[in-house]
Amino acid sequence: MVTEFQKNQHFKEDMAQILARQVEFPLGSFVTVVDARLSSDQANAKVTLSVMPVAYEEQVLDALKTFKHDIVKSMAGSLRLRKMPNLHWEFDHTEQKAQDLEEFMDELKEKGEL
Repeated sequence: MVTEFQKNQHFKEDMAQILARQVEFPLGSFVTVVDARLSSDQANAKVTLSVMPVAYEEQVLDALKTFKHDIVKSMAGSLRLRKMPNLHWEFDHTEQKAQDLEEFMDELKEKGEL
């Protein structure tokens, strides 16, 4: 029996491959699938992306909308679900927060406060 974790991991890996093959992201952007989860009824899917640089997030979202048909078509072939889930995109800002924190600590070091 396939666990919920295994199902989501498979979905995440497939989604990463589909996006790499099907979507033309803005030149100079780097997009990574951080997480992907199907709802228990498989009607919805939440895909969490990391986009570098962060300034490209809106353009990445536009590209995902433009290539939605291609994404869904590829999902149908690889996931073998009866009904394709509604896709919901969100962005992970962990990398940006880490960079901001590192810059702040560097400033404190320069001032001699750390």
